[in-house]
Amino acid sequence: MIDNIILQILYQLEYTKPPTSTILVILMALSVNLVSGLARKYLTNVERLRRMNIELKAWRDELRQAISSRDKAKIEKLKKKEKVMAQVQGSLMWENLKPTIFFIIPFFLLWYLMSSLIGLETIVALSPIPIPLIFFTIGPELNLWWWYLIVSFAFSSLIVKLLKVDINP
Repeated sequence: MIDNIILQILYQLEYTKPPTSTILVILMALSVNLVSGLARKYLTNVERLRRMNIELKAWRDELRQAISSRDKAKIEKLKKKEKVMAQVQGSLMWENLKPTIFFIIPFFLLWYLMSSLIGLETIVALSPIPIPLIFFTIGPELNLWWWYLIVSFAFSSLIVKLLKVDINP
């Protein structure tokens, strides 16, 4: 019943045409990024991950500097910590994967719903200019995939900052 009402409202709003489709994709990207950020906040120890990332980056920088200066003694000393640093990196990767596991299935279900409602190739947004990428240009007409990608990247960094879940030094 409720789903029929929602579909009727969406149908009346012409959800396959901008600006309704544009707004729906924005809401989808916002919700996915918000769920992902909240999952990171509550399923991981962000401070611990930040410390691990700082330690790993410092070790890599020190090793890179020792290699570039050809300091064999320092390289040997740092190579002895390589196994421990590999374990730190593995732990960091696992902790980063936890939130993904939590929200990947709901994301796919939401993506399936949106692509079924709107259509993958339907134009949902217009860019004022074509967007040059490395091998090709997208736009000015953006389909569901490209618009979601652009909006998701835009919201991702904002939500990470707002929720204070950034682990990069």
